[in-house]
Amino acid sequence: MRFLLYLGVASLLVTSVLAQTRPVLFPEPQSVHYGTGRFSVSNLAVFLPVSAPKDVSFALTTLNQYVRERTGKPLKKASSSATATLTWVIAEPGRELPEVADREGASRREQYRIRLTARKIEITAQTSTGLFYAIQTLRQLMQGSGEEAAWPVVSIDDAPKLTYRGIMMDFAHGGLLTLDEIKRQIDFLARWKTNQYYFYNEVSIELDGFPTLGYKSGYTKKEIREIIAYGKQRHIDVIPFLNLYGHLHELLRKEHYADLAIGAYGHELDPRQPAVNALLKNWLRQYTALFPSPFIHVGFDETWETKRIADDKDHAINSENLWLQQLDFVQTELRQYGKTVMAWTDMNNYYPDIMKKLPPDVIPVIWEYKPDTVEINRYLNPVLSEKKPFLIQPAVSGWGHIYPDADYTYTNIDLCLRAGMRHKTLGFINSVWTDPVEPFVRASWLFMAYGSIGAWQGKSPAKQAFARSYAAIVYPSVAASLDSAFNDLAQANVYLDRCLGRNTNGMPRGTLVESWANPFLPYYLKNTQEHLSDFKKARKLSEKAQGELITALRNCDPADAGMINSLLVSARLIAYSTTRFLWAKTICDRWNQSMLDKKKNDFVVYDLTYPCHGLLVDLMDENGALKSEYEQAWKSEYLPYRLNTILGRFDVEHAFWQKLAQKVNDYRIQNPPQHVATQPFEELFKPDF
Repeated sequence: MRFLLYLGVASLLVTSVLAQTRPVLFPEPQSVHYGTGRFSVSNLAVFLPVSAPKDVSFALTTLNQYVRERTGKPLKKASSSATATLTWVIAEPGRELPEVADREGASRREQYRIRLTARKIEITAQTSTGLFYAIQTLRQLMQGSGEEAAWPVVSIDDAPKLTYRGIMMDFAHGGLLTLDEIKRQIDFLARWKTNQYYFYNEVSIELDGFPTLGYKSGYTKKEIREIIAYGKQRHIDVIPFLNLYGHLHELLRKEHYADLAIGAYGHELDPRQPAVNALLKNWLRQYTALFPSPFIHVGFDETWETKRIADDKDHAINSENLWLQQLDFVQTELRQYGKTVMAWTDMNNYYPDIMKKLPPDVIPVIWEYKPDTVEINRYLNPVLSEKKPFLIQPAVSGWGHIYPDADYTYTNIDLCLRAGMRHKTLGFINSVWTDPVEPFVRASWLFMAYGSIGAWQGKSPAKQAFARSYAAIVYPSVAASLDSAFNDLAQANVYLDRCLGRNTNGMPRGTLVESWANPFLPYYLKNTQEHLSDFKKARKLSEKAQGELITALRNCDPADAGMINSLLVSARLIAYSTTRFLWAKTICDRWNQSMLDKKKNDFVVYDLTYPCHGLLVDLMDENGALKSEYEQAWKSEYLPYRLNTILGRFDVEHAFWQKLAQKVNDYRIQNPPQHVATQPFEELFKPDF
């Protein structure tokens, strides 16, 4: 009797421990039921017949990769399906990618079921997409390593809440990702069951007949085809995301094409010119031949220039009619190629009735990047009034900051997803913009995952615990360090945001533009004094994040070193941004208190310019080291295009502090040793670039 009691208690303890250590599953499946017991990964054996389709073979190959990562050994090969301990059943072949017909919401293409017992794993799916997603779930379910690696006994039934779940990556404004980095992104997004990758391009794809466009600043057609094929293997449709009206300065700034603009070397095409549509016909023929996706996003956002010229210069222009005329032309052309067209709706803000006039079959895409329900509804309501099917598009707020504004991003994604779910959106696109060029896209991966996970499960993960769970899944060997670093970087940005960025709307808004400003200007000296505590807190948190990331680098999986190093460089950039403002104030205070208040030259020049420990030298040392680290991190993520534009900032910055140090030394040399200055530092030396 006592033995049975002990056995019962032991069983309860084992069950309790298993329950406590159950893995976090992102995205959360629709139905999960755990049993008792475990299935040892070492007992897994898979039979792959020679006749297996490539998509099925690839899915099982990825499972082999995940098993090898955990155990150090490959999957066992079974001699037949009867001896296999993993079985799979797929109802229909093909259909690896999202389809236009899926918009009706009745498709079972991505559904899967897992029945995992102590002896066997059974997967059933409608298509190989479901099989691939089941394997992504098995990857997260796997616990332990080596001989101890095992899966818990569990039954899972799953399907997405949203049909279309995409990430829009900006390949127009900032650094251009290397081919390997794009593939890393696609692998990463596949973990969260993303099924669309929107390739935002203005003129960064080389096209036949346009040799000067994209030359050493874009991608070849061969590279695009490689990206498309890589995405398809992972059930991600690579969709062309163009701008066929506005945002074409990279084209129109060239003299050869300048006459196609509605403004002088402007941003927007002039639809009144036949040559414009002749060019677009050529482009559309090439883009549709290059991208097999049934979808195409044509942009049509922010065509402010045409409206400004119509309002201020040429009242004969009807900017609303031109917008509609051009969209109708593009839609008609693309219909010939069997493409389903998407377009942004933000011009509804300028033309309140535009949704009523939208060409038929164009799917409106509502974008709003503020964490504000009122702003979201301002664009959503006109679409709902016309009963149009739509997609909704939030963004990672990384375009104005060294590190994305975390809460701003989480809340924007949350609100857009809730609004989309409430009003039965067709899908969800999370934007990643690179307008300020300087920040690394890798800092946005955490938030890309957050949006992708929410889109599958129909609700956002709990943001308070998200970074911790994400770190445990993605960086298991250094999860605690990464969790702390994510939180400290986010909080450092909060404090820095209180100090900078209030007057930079449209540049874009954020801390980044001002982070390189002259910190000795009266405005900034006053601003630093007013926000002294916030600057110091941002600096302290970014230093703390650096420590955590350095620790992680020493202990991480080598495959994660590049990502962690990019985060480390971002943390150092935040620290440097705060230091240059704090040091400017400290330098002025040190000089002014000595010279003006005490009337005493008490080693102040020594404190400022001592060659290895002076305050001015501190900035040169850190800036120089950062330039080298930044360049290395850039090259691990981006192509060379635009690198020199950013490195030039470091060069100018170094010269700023070096010139100022020389001015101070020259002043000291030209005056007697006990000379006392009668002017404040900032007025006497007039620090400037």
